Amino acid sequence: MYISHILPAVALGSALATADIVTYSPPTEPGLSYSLTIPNTTTATNSGPIYLQITAPTTLQWASLGQGAEMASANLFILWAASSTDVTLSPRSSLDGGQSEPQYNALANVTLLPGSGIKNDVMTANIRCDNCLSAWPTPSAPSSEPSSAYTLDPKGTSTPWFWASFTGPPLNNPDPSADLAMHDDKGTMQLDLSRAQFAVSGDTTDPSYNPFQ
Repeated sequence: MYISHILPAVALGSALATADIVTYSPPTEPGLSYSLTIPNTTTATNSGPIYLQITAPTTLQWASLGQGAEMASANLFILWAASSTDVTLSPRSSLDGGQSEPQYNALANVTLLPGSGIKNDVMTANIRCDNCLSAWPTPSAPSSEPSSAYTLDPKGTSTPWFWASFTGPPLNNPDPSADLAMHDDKGTMQLDLSRAQFAVSGDTTDPSYNPFQ
């Protein structure tokens, strides 16, 4: 399983409340779903982590979620099978204005959380992203500068997102830089992030917390 880093599950006591989770499933791919929740500390300070989940049937070779309205300025999360039990999560950015396949971006501060993997013919990626409120820096730009002007309002009531997928046999490839076939289905959605919140009693979210378990 490819990960930025993986964290063990721990008991959190009363530090965190139950998360309110917004979920979207494309009408043309009902087995595919995208979920999102955000700590109230992130919305209050406009800084901090957000949590995402992608689940997809193994009949899809890959599935992706994009932040924003278009690939040229988006943070992209792409999920596929690394093996029969593990998944690869590849955070990617466009390096040429969306003219060609987005490339793996090692500057994305992304964690694949416990509970990720393949079970009962379903791929699951539970994701914590610590720099998803703006476009990720890219290797071709200074690390302190984003690759575009994209920003995410963590309490926005109508935030733009898009998705894509490709139907085919499993890749079984742990390399997050793997070449991918062009999508054969795609779409857009608007998510109300004001309904995707959970309360944190302290100043930071426990880094091992998985709101999807």
